[in-house]
Amino acid sequence: MNKNCNRIVIGILMTAVLGSVLTLSPTAGLGQTTVEQQSPWTRYEVILERNMFSRQRGFARQRRDEPGQVAAVPNPESYLLLKGVVQENGQFIAFLEDTRSNSVLRLQTGAQVARGVIKSLTLDSIEYAFGERTITVRIGQDLEGGFGAVTMTELMEYSDSPTGALQDATTEAPTGEEADILKQLMERRKQELGG
Repeated sequence: MNKNCNRIVIGILMTAVLGSVLTLSPTAGLGQTTVEQQSPWTRYEVILERNMFSRQRGFARQRRDEPGQVAAVPNPESYLLLKGVVQENGQFIAFLEDTRSNSVLRLQTGAQVARGVIKSLTLDSIEYAFGERTITVRIGQDLEGGFGAVTMTELMEYSDSPTGALQDATTEAPTGEEADILKQLMERRKQELGG
């Protein structure tokens, strides 16, 4: 009878130990569960896709990277703005601002800049030759004859403007350069959203 009692007690103890091991570690002896087989990042995938603090946040949409799709990058000419032209000792000198580096270039006729050459200078404009194109650039325009690409610094300045300035801007419709800048900002945002 002692032997039977010992066997029953040992059986009960083994069942209790096995039960506690299984409750503390559900994978012990039974293989791994699907949670451990997944990447640790799959639990946080929603945060990665829909992060409310991200500047690119929006509705969740699947990106389709097509092999022929290329991101639009502004030409280097769009970052160079004509700020003025002076005449010194009978020669004209053009001052171009590089909006990416906030530096000013001092150029004369025949100088190479961006992907072209300064062909001629007058007091109120320059002629910029690129490839077979010749563009007349007036003061305030970029080397493409437009109003320049918006840099991140400028974009941050626009977003950091005080609320009073924003309220004043909303009372009147923007005209001229302001309208062009707003149009460029809206087009850039549309491209960022994939539209």
